[in-house]
Amino acid sequence: MKPVLLFFCFFVIRCTAAAQTDVKTIQEIETVCTYYLDGGTNGDSLMFAKAFLPQGQLLFMRNDTLRIISLAEFTARVKNTGQKQKRSTRIESIQVFGDAAVAKLTIEYDTFYFHDIMSLLKTEQGWKIVSKIFYREMKPAK
Repeated sequence: MKPVLLFFCFFVIRCTAAAQTDVKTIQEIETVCTYYLDGGTNGDSLMFAKAFLPQGQLLFMRNDTLRIISLAEFTARVKNTGQKQKRSTRIESIQVFGDAAVAKLTIEYDTFYFHDIMSLLKTEQGWKIVSKIFYREMKPAK
């Protein structure tokens, strides 16, 4: 009985928190995340760059070492090729706290996933990604 009660409480709290964020705000954040996802998928560097505040940072681990690059450098690496990548994308979740938000995104390739966690702020230019961390998860061999 306790697990059912805990699940119900979690569900009510989650629904209440989501209801407190207006639909327009969620849609604005989804739009920014879509610039990132669709821009990367379609080789559209202009759309891709619209998602980011250039002063932000990308942080990730490589060989047990923290790597930090500017979002300006990260976006400059994406070339405007117009070539569509074979991948699927989804926005897993969005949480909003006033003018700050966190979005969890997943990009699926044939052999691995990227799990992206984006921090966003509402700026004078609208919502922008100000930091990104990610994890690359290999799919089990078939």
